Amino acid sequence: MKRVFILGAGASRELSFNIFNIDFGRKNPVNKIHYKEIGPLSSGYFYYINKLQDSLIKDLKVSASVKVSDDLMEQIKIYFNINYNKDISKKELLQEEEISKKVNIEKLYIYLEEKILEKEKENIDLLKNKSYQNLYFAKIDLIKYIHDSMSYISYYCISINHTILSKYIIENGGNIISFNWDILFEEAMITTGKWTPQDGYGISFNDIIYKNEEDKAQGILPEINSKNLVLKPHGSINWYSKDDQINKQILFIQLKSRLRAGNPLLLGRQENSYLSSITPPGIKRKSFPEVWYKMKKLLERADEIIAIGFSFNDNDEYIKEEFDGIKFKKDLKIIIINPDNEKLKNAYIEVFYTNNIEIKYKTFSEYCQWIIRSYRV
Repeated sequence: MKRVFILGAGASRELSFNIFNIDFGRKNPVNKIHYKEIGPLSSGYFYYINKLQDSLIKDLKVSASVKVSDDLMEQIKIYFNINYNKDISKKELLQEEEISKKVNIEKLYIYLEEKILEKEKENIDLLKNKSYQNLYFAKIDLIKYIHDSMSYISYYCISINHTILSKYIIENGGNIISFNWDILFEEAMITTGKWTPQDGYGISFNDIIYKNEEDKAQGILPEINSKNLVLKPHGSINWYSKDDQINKQILFIQLKSRLRAGNPLLLGRQENSYLSSITPPGIKRKSFPEVWYKMKKLLERADEIIAIGFSFNDNDEYIKEEFDGIKFKKDLKIIIINPDNEKLKNAYIEVFYTNNIEIKYKTFSEYCQWIIRSYRV
């Protein structure tokens, strides 16, 4: 049976704080705190990240700071006023969940791109146009905000669910399509010793950068051929491009630094022009054609799809567009793992063109408990 797992934002909701000594947390955990629903969702992202920062400061005594820039906040105010005819303060954006949930980062990104495109079509001197400059820098700041906040998650958080799933997949087969920018699942795959990011992402990297030459010489990652693909059509926080050359991706491997995943400081090295390759839905959707092609082939060959935390919500239209043109098998089986699985059933029927949908588990942890009971992972 050809099995494909789709990971959405809900798969990274149930997290625990865990500080490790070096090497991707393979050993020596020194501090562990029980699970909390602290992983951010697209709607309310700023609120959830602020809540995560507060937890880091309170529970781990870590000085965590991911800030909303003035340029970005100005555009959020405009966006909010256009959509809701109301003002929004930074305090409300960060501390009021219901208000913050009205700002979906993916829709915000699309709004910024559309406004930038409008300005570019006006045939004006963009370098002197203040409105264009504000929009452009707000978009850059939004990407940086997402990247930096995901880097905190990938360093300070751990998901036992990802560990269980990775072992299950290695032993029983399956490929993964992850729409998440964090690398929690990939780190779990690395600890199995059966997967490596060099070839496991299904993308041909133009270059691979290590933190230092010592790490590169030591060959920290296993020299193996990955048998399982982890496809990330929206990019990843450990992927970069140089001079905005999105077709030439750079994999950054950083194992022995303060932030073991994506490196915010790398983005600050202006002389090298490194840019984060996380790509929210928008004008540059499908920026990684190699990944999208392989995703299409995996889904067309799939006998069973297990969708974990993959909710369409108010981005239903974009999901349908991204899956358009994929010819699914007529007898395809879908297993939905989501708190709102009953509500999602009709949306899944429209996207995957099958009525063979099983609703069994509401959370990722429930599904992982089934894996443990059935396979003794």
